[in-house]
Amino acid sequence: MNAITFGQAWNYGGPLMWVLAFLSVMALAVVIYLWYAQRTGVCVPDAVARIRAARDPEAEGGRIAESMMASVDWLADIAAIAPLVGLLGTVLGMFQAFGGIASDVAAGAKPVVLAQGVSQAIVTTIFGLVVAIPALAFHAIFRRRALKRIAEIEERV
Repeated sequence: MNAITFGQAWNYGGPLMWVLAFLSVMALAVVIYLWYAQRTGVCVPDAVARIRAARDPEAEGGRIAESMMASVDWLADIAAIAPLVGLLGTVLGMFQAFGGIASDVAAGAKPVVLAQGVSQAIVTTIFGLVVAIPALAFHAIFRRRALKRIAEIEERV
């Protein structure tokens, strides 16, 4: 079996690989932010102080809870978008592959033209899933963690 290098896979994937790279960096940044921001010693005392100082504590608590959940939802958005970008790469790769065959039909369609398009299709799909699966897993982890922090805040207020 011939192994493919990361550089070759990147080249096969085409420009959509840059979009997937951006999404992966964004997901990593959100994970790091949430890891820090959702610590009990950071978010709970601050939230309790804000709620106690507010004119309408119930509304402030709702805003804090909504804000915590909204920051977690970024990971769900990335987990939804990344496979779609991979699917777009799949469609574009297949279009390229079959378009190449159609234009080369008179010359006796070469399998290499089909293989290149299919390679793009497979690579972008793989990378889309590689970005989406961890993002979705971290979304589940941080969603549960946010719900725990919200419960802790409610107990202390």
